[in-house]
Amino acid sequence: MKTHHQRIIDISTRVDRFLRGVFTDLVVDGPAIDAPALQQHPHMVVSTHRSHVDYFLIGHHLFFRGFKHMRFAAGDNLTKLPWIGTRFREFGAFTVAREIAFERNYVKNLCNQVVSMMAQREAVIVFPEGGRSYSGSILEVKNGILGAAVLMQSQSAGEDVFLLPMAISYDCPPDVPWFDLLLTGKKFRRRTQPFLKRLLGNIFYFGADFLAFAPFFFGRNLGRRYGAVYIDYDAPLAVRSIVDVEKNRTPGSRGDAFFEHRASMQKIAEVMQVRFFALYRILPMHVLAYLLQRGGPLVPDAAALQVPSVLDTLRKAGRNMKSLDLFGSPGAIIAEGQRQLLRLKAIAVRRDISVRKKTIVGYFAAPVIEAVEQ
Repeated sequence: MKTHHQRIIDISTRVDRFLRGVFTDLVVDGPAIDAPALQQHPHMVVSTHRSHVDYFLIGHHLFFRGFKHMRFAAGDNLTKLPWIGTRFREFGAFTVAREIAFERNYVKNLCNQVVSMMAQREAVIVFPEGGRSYSGSILEVKNGILGAAVLMQSQSAGEDVFLLPMAISYDCPPDVPWFDLLLTGKKFRRRTQPFLKRLLGNIFYFGADFLAFAPFFFGRNLGRRYGAVYIDYDAPLAVRSIVDVEKNRTPGSRGDAFFEHRASMQKIAEVMQVRFFALYRILPMHVLAYLLQRGGPLVPDAAALQVPSVLDTLRKAGRNMKSLDLFGSPGAIIAEGQRQLLRLKAIAVRRDISVRKKTIVGYFAAPVIEAVEQ
C-alpha cells in the first residue's frame, strides 16, 4: 500500500465526521461504479472546480466507494504553503505551477508525470478549468493536463483509458464572499509588479483564503453550517469512445508525441466541457440570482411568474435540473432561492427582494446566463 493512501485511511473517519458536521447535506448522484474494476485500467477523474473544499469532497466520495491511491492536481498556492502544503502532498497532491501552467514545455512535462501515475493505476483527479471559477461560470476546459489521458491511450493500444466526469455545486461555498479580495491580491502579486506590491498581493491573496477557511474548519465548534453540497457524475468514458487517437495524430509535429496528439487533446476538452454543463446542478439560488441580475429588485410573486420561462430555457440547454424538479411550484423555487442567498447575506428581503452583494449575486446568476446565451 502506498504511503499517501495510508494517510487518507488514517484521517478518513475524521474527514467524514467533519464534512457531515459542517454541511447540512452531502448529495451524491450518478451510476454505480465498480471501483476495483475501473482501477485495473488507467483512469482520470475530471471535475469542475468551485472551492478548495472540492479536494476533500471528491477524495471523501471516491475513498468510500473503494478508490485507492488518489492523486490530486493542486495549484502551488496550496502545495507550497507552510505545513498545509506538506500535509496536502502527503495525502497525494502533486503541484501544478499556476504562473507557468500554460507554457507548452511545462504542460508536456506535467502530462508525462501524470501518465506515469496513471500507468501505476493511481486515481488521478484533475480540474481542467485551470483553477477555481471566480465568476460562477463553468470556465473553458483546457486541454493541458487532460492531454495525459490521450498520451496514456496512445501508449495503451490494447486497453481502454477512462475519464470519470464530475461536477460539484454548493449552496454556500466558503470561498465566494472573499473572491473580490483574492482577485485583487492575484492582480498585485504578478511577477511584473514591484516587490512591495507583490508582498501586498500575497497578503490579500492568501489572506482571503484564510478568512474564508478559518471559520469553515472551525465551523462545527462555532455551530456554523454551510448548506448542502451536490456531487453529480457520469459513467466512466473511454478515451477511444470519444476520439480515435491514432487517426487524429499528426506524425512528426515538433518531434514530440505530446504535440502530435494536440487534435485529440482538444476533442477531449470539448467533450468534457459539454459534460460539465450537463452535470453541474442548477439550484433555486441560481434562478433567483439570474432574475435579480436581469432586473431587480423583485416582488416574490412577480419573480415566480418569470420562473417557468427560465426553467424551459435551462431544460432546452440540457442543464442539470434535478434539484429544481423537486419543488412543486415556481413560488417554492423563489422561496428556496431566497433562503439560500440570505445565508450568504447576498440579498435583502422586505416587501421585495433586493441585491446587497452584487458580486455574489452575479456569481450565482452566471450558470443560468450561460444557458440563456448558449
